Amino acid sequence: MEMIIYLGLLFAALFGGVGAAVLGIIPPRMEKLVGKLLTACLYGLLLSMGVKTGLIDDIKSKLSHIGLSAVVFALAAAGGSVLFVLAAGYLSAVIRKKKSVKQDEPLTCHDKPENKGTFGEIVLHMKEPAILITIVAAGAVLAANTDLFSWFSDSVTEWLLYLLLFLVGVQMVHDKTDVSSILRDPVALVLPILTVLGTLSGVSIIALFSEMKLHEALAVGAGFGWYSLSGVLITDLGDPVLGSIAFLSNLFRESVAFITIPLLASYGKNRAAISVCGATSMDVTLPMVEKFCGVNYVPLALAHGIILTIIVPIIVPVLYASGS
Repeated sequence: MEMIIYLGLLFAALFGGVGAAVLGIIPPRMEKLVGKLLTACLYGLLLSMGVKTGLIDDIKSKLSHIGLSAVVFALAAAGGSVLFVLAAGYLSAVIRKKKSVKQDEPLTCHDKPENKGTFGEIVLHMKEPAILITIVAAGAVLAANTDLFSWFSDSVTEWLLYLLLFLVGVQMVHDKTDVSSILRDPVALVLPILTVLGTLSGVSIIALFSEMKLHEALAVGAGFGWYSLSGVLITDLGDPVLGSIAFLSNLFRESVAFITIPLLASYGKNRAAISVCGATSMDVTLPMVEKFCGVNYVPLALAHGIILTIIVPIIVPVLYASGS
């Protein structure tokens, strides 16, 4: 019952933002303000997550475990999604008896695997993740070594989370995101399904070779690259260490995407390049998809990211709670 109430509050916040924008309570002219508030709220959430991590007893002895686990999860999640998309493409080719036709190339007009400034672009995109990691680390260090956050309460994270989802809802309307038309397109639904299955399959293997329970591994992977929300959700559900792993692993997945998009696209595996992005294919990694896969793949990337973004607030808490 508590989980139903929790999910209800999350979606009430999200659709409350949608309603406020549709009704004109928060008009499009306030778009810049909404963007600034969204950024501030995100930073606040990450700081609070760092604080909750820093307040854990004997946290210093657990840092190496958190970092290593995050890297392993990022690679397993990204690798699983790519493998599922490639396998689906191969099976589709076999079923259609068109083995001589490459299934993932016709839509793109990007012919050159090499691109000037590729390394510079990747480094530039790493700037924001570096800032976010610094904020989390600062909160953890200050909480662990000072009394600045002796007043801290879990309700701070909760309210910031509701505000973040409210602002996300507003932004979706301001950006004229047509969710209904996307959800009606059966083709656009296939790729996110493969990403979900591949990601969860990849991270589930970790549970077989570690002390981590299956429901914990699945909850971490179910962030699909939305690091700020997935980490905060798990932290808010009572596991700050796992929340930190979720945050870092989903952040690292984004970094893996920046590196692998050009590689996959150079071999004509454009759908796999979108899949590895997870939920970020609708925003952060979209410019990379457009550049290396071609402009014709932008709608698919948008649909893929939007669908995954919608399901993250549902699937993370549900998977985490499935082990209780």
